[in-house]
Amino acid sequence: MQNGLFRSPSWPRRMRRMTLPRLKRELKKTLPTLTSRKKKQHLIWWGVLTLVLGAAVFAGWRYYQMTAPERLFRQGLTAESEGAPERALSFYQSIQSRYGDSDRAPRALLRAGRLSRYDLRQDQQALLYFLRLEKQYPQSYLVEQAQRQAADLTKNRLREFSQAIVVYQRLLEREPEDADRIQYEIADCYFRLGNYAQARIEYETLLERFSGSVLRAEVLFRIGRAMLLERDYAGAREHFLVVSEEFPESPYAQEALFSLAGLFEVEERLPEALTAYRALKDYPHKDVLQRKIERLIQRMVKKERKSQ
Repeated sequence: MQNGLFRSPSWPRRMRRMTLPRLKRELKKTLPTLTSRKKKQHLIWWGVLTLVLGAAVFAGWRYYQMTAPERLFRQGLTAESEGAPERALSFYQSIQSRYGDSDRAPRALLRAGRLSRYDLRQDQQALLYFLRLEKQYPQSYLVEQAQRQAADLTKNRLREFSQAIVVYQRLLEREPEDADRIQYEIADCYFRLGNYAQARIEYETLLERFSGSVLRAEVLFRIGRAMLLERDYAGAREHFLVVSEEFPESPYAQEALFSLAGLFEVEERLPEALTAYRALKDYPHKDVLQRKIERLIQRMVKKERKSQ
């Protein structure tokens, strides 16, 4: 026979035969069993409810975490549009520090770099943002933009030409559409460093790799200038003549003719230099040309007086 309030079909008959004390004893035995069952049911329901609530809270937290970078990014854009670059920067920094694995993190770094460069005028900090993007997110489609910003900033603002060469070379490895322009920038950096021999090599590399480049006239002129500074006057003259004859419509044709006249001066062929200068009717810098002619005439007069 099993314990419980309704143990068997004969229970009602037994209840009629029970005395009051016996009934009380029987109820005392049965009630704990019922209470225990109810407690177990309550615990089960509370457990289920706790799991459901926990899952809902976790899902909400997870959703919040996933959408937080987007919200911060939009807040940054809003701050930019309101003319508050420092506040915008704080939002972008939060994305990078708290949600570095999100797809908004590279964009946040690029925006932070641009804000630092153009709005806050913090060139070194801007450079750090661009280089961090390149290092931490090498597969991002934004890397090329960051490299361009870093190279231009390093060369034209910070004037750290050696460092700029390194960044331009990494950019060149990505084979951008304007690879000839990137190669030109590398050569120009060497030129500004005073390394004319290496600059000439880089210019010549450009001509070999990109024979159809629109920069050809300028590059030939730059090679002539490098040779002139290296005192290779014959090589310089050759390149200046090529520019003036093959690219007569180019603005560098007039610069090449001006440099040819300068070569006559270097070689003490002053009358020929004067004739060459006076022939430059289309030279764009009239004031420079006029001063050059005046100084040359004075030099010729002094030289003639000394010879008398």
